[in-house]
Amino acid sequence: MGLIENKQRKITTNGGLQKNAISAFMEYGQKIGKKPTLECQAKKGGPLLSGNPMFVAYARLGDSLICQAEGPNKKEAQTKAADKALRLETAAAQGSQDAEETLAIPDKDPVSALMEHAQSLGLTATIKQVSKTGPSHCPTFRMYAKLDDRKFRMIEHGNTKDGRKKAANIALLQLQREGKIPKPKLRSSRGASGSNPRCDDFSDICPPGRNPLQMFNEHAQSQHLTCDVIETSPRRGPPHDLTFYMAACLGKQKFKSVTGKNLNEAKNRATAEALRHLKKMGKYELKSSQRTTEEMPHTIQTWDDRIAVETLTKFRSLVATENEDLSGRKVLAAILLYDNNEDELTVVSLGTGNRCITGDHLCVEGTVLNDSHAEIIAKRGFKRYMCEEISRAQTRRGSKILMQTSSGTLKVMSHLSFHLYISTAPCGDGAVFTRADPEDTGRNHAPIFRNRQHGLLRSKVENGEGTIPTDDIPQTLDGIRRGQRLRTMSCSDKICRWNVLGLQGALLSQFLEPIYLSSITLGMLFNDGHMSRAMCCRVDRDDQPLTGLPQEYRAQHPKLGCVTRVTDTRSVDRSSPISVNWNMADNSVEVTDGTRGMTTRNTPSRLCKRSLFLSYSRIEQNIGHRTYRETKDMATEYSAAKGVFESVMDENGYGHWVRKPLEVDLFHL
Repeated sequence: MGLIENKQRKITTNGGLQKNAISAFMEYGQKIGKKPTLECQAKKGGPLLSGNPMFVAYARLGDSLICQAEGPNKKEAQTKAADKALRLETAAAQGSQDAEETLAIPDKDPVSALMEHAQSLGLTATIKQVSKTGPSHCPTFRMYAKLDDRKFRMIEHGNTKDGRKKAANIALLQLQREGKIPKPKLRSSRGASGSNPRCDDFSDICPPGRNPLQMFNEHAQSQHLTCDVIETSPRRGPPHDLTFYMAACLGKQKFKSVTGKNLNEAKNRATAEALRHLKKMGKYELKSSQRTTEEMPHTIQTWDDRIAVETLTKFRSLVATENEDLSGRKVLAAILLYDNNEDELTVVSLGTGNRCITGDHLCVEGTVLNDSHAEIIAKRGFKRYMCEEISRAQTRRGSKILMQTSSGTLKVMSHLSFHLYISTAPCGDGAVFTRADPEDTGRNHAPIFRNRQHGLLRSKVENGEGTIPTDDIPQTLDGIRRGQRLRTMSCSDKICRWNVLGLQGALLSQFLEPIYLSSITLGMLFNDGHMSRAMCCRVDRDDQPLTGLPQEYRAQHPKLGCVTRVTDTRSVDRSSPISVNWNMADNSVEVTDGTRGMTTRNTPSRLCKRSLFLSYSRIEQNIGHRTYRETKDMATEYSAAKGVFESVMDENGYGHWVRKPLEVDLFHL
């Protein structure tokens, strides 16, 4: 297929109307919530003073450059750029929709297949229509599949029959990903390799969350060169199994042709081939700040290496299909489950980020995520995972990780344990040291107390990336509204508290015995003396043991370690406010803005207080009109343990725990 050269290319919309590419591109950007721009400038080095000047137009969505195109005048250049951007976006969207359009169970109606699966388990499956909007001649139906109490993702469709099939198919695909329904066998070995873009590994040329096509376009712009991806041969094969032949072009240079089973795959492979050639020639490389926290250990020599490899492998697989720009410096954290009987290690919750909300986004409805540091994100995702397991334990499905105690509560099975990975030292007391400090002695839990700063409770400060010691001045809602800087306790302090109170939090402690971390692994910036002090030893020292805790609570001293490959490259670039979260219960990636505490689509995160409270309400049926704070206070033993912890920290001279204004916890469902 040749390139389209008409000046005013017409785009046919879903409603059958035709509009020019520029208008369609602008509407598309507004629809997906990313500002569309078409910048145009005279081509550098072009015949500007001659009778045939050339112009280059750059199409962007938000901060991401989509493509560029040339033309003899500004309007034609912008039209070509808009048309090219729409084709690229359409191809990308088609690639992401392919999985959903593929039948989970071939040659079988999805609704019938879902009903049969439900009957085999003694469950009830339904397709629930939520709403019908739009004019009668062009309605839009919103519906979702439901399996007993479990709801699957909402879909929109133009008619009820096909919509029911799509909703059921999405449920079946989700159940397949969870291993509850066997996946269909591939009909040919060729389909098993090369046809799925997720099989391609672009980590050597792309940061997480970016694809080769995006990186190739940005490289071309940085070099002031034009770029394109062209078809080098006619498409071959039957209509349902075409093979595309494409090559990338940069300026006057044309790179090697590659193949793909769809346009999106072929373009990414073609631009990847170009980037690897440029990299080999020394003309392209990733910035070090795009790689530091995601660098994989070269070999698995220790338990900590194994933890890191499992976490980073999971992270890369999750962000490989994300359209958001996730590049730049970030902190990564994950909570992993280890099965001692099977010697299996599994990531159950994962998060990235190192920002907190600003004071003007503080919310009293519980819909904002206050702290988006990676460790906190991973722990909040862990709570959603545990809510799901408690719900399973309460039904005949049963939990695979929880068992009932003689007192009626639930506890983690004895052959299972939880472990925390953080790509760098947690902010606060665990990171308050310099390279001049003595190296580790090899001993575990040999805390360092050299000066008065060691062990102090510290808080993150609004719009800052460091921490400062806390004070006893309470935070008030009206004070923050008037400009008082919002403070949030450091990650070191929060993890230290987890090692006394457990990971489950106040709400779930009414169903669970405390869940403690068995180990903490850092990717870099590890010093045992400082980490052991920050994580546990300042609250439970040999000469000052922690006493007075309720039964089942204790001071946990997890094993501390670091991966064997340590590249403590100091990064001075500013981090991104974007945060990513994933957990095994939801099994999908959510992207949020840490400074606003909302998703990038400006909706409440599933990890915010209200969402977690709602999850809790499904396992505790008698909440009634109790507020979030009143419900947490009902966990009397947990509250008592928290009081002991904070009193000890205060008595030892480490400072006061800083809390958000009281009003933020007074909401109810």
